[in-house]
Order: sequence, then C-alpha cells, then structure tokens
Amino acid sequence: MNIIEKSSPNFNRGRKGYKPEAVVIHIMEGTLSGTDSWFANPQSKVSAHYGVGQSGAIHRYVREADTAWHAGRVSTPTWPLIRKLDAAVYLNPNYYTIGIEHEGHVNSDWSDAMYKSSSELIRDITTRWQIPLDREHVIGHHEIYGIKTCPGYKVDMNRLIILARAPVVQDLAPALLSKVTLNGTVKTKARLNLRRSPDRVLPPLSMVNANVSLDFDGYTDEGEEISGNSTWYFNNQGQWFWSGAVL
Repeated sequence: MNIIEKSSPNFNRGRKGYKPEAVVIHIMEGTLSGTDSWFANPQSKVSAHYGVGQSGAIHRYVREADTAWHAGRVSTPTWPLIRKLDAAVYLNPNYYTIGIEHEGHVNSDWSDAMYKSSSELIRDITTRWQIPLDREHVIGHHEIYGIKTCPGYKVDMNRLIILARAPVVQDLAPALLSKVTLNGTVKTKARLNLRRSPDRVLPPLSMVNANVSLDFDGYTDEGEEISGNSTWYFNNQGQWFWSGAVL
C-alpha cells in the first residue's frame, strides 16, 4: 500500500492523552486534488488523517498520533460509543478518532479501487491501534454530526468492514512459476475448490459443484502435488483449481 504524504497545518500535536478508538469515514464533496489544496490552507481550519481517491490513491495529511480537525462538532449523535465529559458536554471526537476522507459526493458511486484502498487502510489502522473491526468502531461522520449526510448514500459500510477483515493474501504462486497459456474448458468430476494459488495453504475462495463446466486460461505443472498430480489450471480471475478433480 503506497501512501503519499500531503501535509496539512490544520492539526493539534498529540491527542491530550487519548488514543484512537474508532475510524470515521467521510466524503470529500469534491476531488482528491481539491481536498489536498483545501487541507493545505490554514484558513480552511479542517483536515483529516487520510484521503482516498477513486483511483485508489491514498494521501496522508496528519499523523495518526496527532489530532486532525475532521469530526469536532457533535449534533444529534447516533454513535453509541461517543464520549461525554458530563451530562451536557461531549468530549471532542477528534481526540479519539482517525478520519478518512473519500473522493466524490454524497451520491457518487464508490469505485472498487477506492473500496480496496480504504479497507486496506482501515485494516492497518485498526490493527495498529487495536480497534475492533465492526460498525461501532468504523462509523460514518453523520453518526457524530447528524446534520450532515456524510459519507453519503452510496458507500457500503459493511462492505468496507468485510474487506478490511479479509486476511492479507500474498501471492503464493512464485513469480518464477512456470505457466502455460492455453484456453479450454473442463468439467468437474466432484465438488471442487477454487483457490488463490495452486496449493491448499489457504482456505478456498469458493466451491463448485460436480458436473459444472469451468473455463481456464492456462495451467502449471508446478503446483502442490496431490495423489501424484501437480497440474493446476488457472483462469483470468486469478482462481486456481486442481486438474485431478476435472475431466
């Protein structure tokens, strides 16, 4: 994950003794480049820790250990974990949250690249600060400041969390793996697992029933050997399946 530094002067050093307890999801109501400029302007008096573009680019404006100015106002909050100093006064949420802005508007569809980068960023943040990955700890800005609709109508918060919870998968197929490009179709002899790589190291991506036709785009003879057979097929979706289970 490549993070581009874009510093903002709009922050407080440290967190007054608090630590991040949640991630707040925002929508920029504009472009990533426009947000870079806005957060770089001291007169804007706003910032966030990160911004994510539709292309998947990630910009960092404020260090996580410092307080960004992204969610300091509280109005009709629905977030169950919001903190109060007393019965009538809320603790500034900026002290105990991390803010991530996202390119677009309240009615903008989110690209797959933006979901991917944002979820990876959320995973890193929550791991680093030991924040639970659930809807009480990954929230929309409107759950703190109910006057706004931020982050909008199109974001799927549950999808973000599911993607962030997914295990980090490294390419288990070595770069020098010998692969043969060959298009064809086979039929499953029995229930068959589709996998991330030509082996059984990680749980399968999905399962296919018997007597189902599967297209393939090539094969390798250097996969995990099962019953004396190390040939595995792959398709253009990055899925692998063992040749011994197909006709």
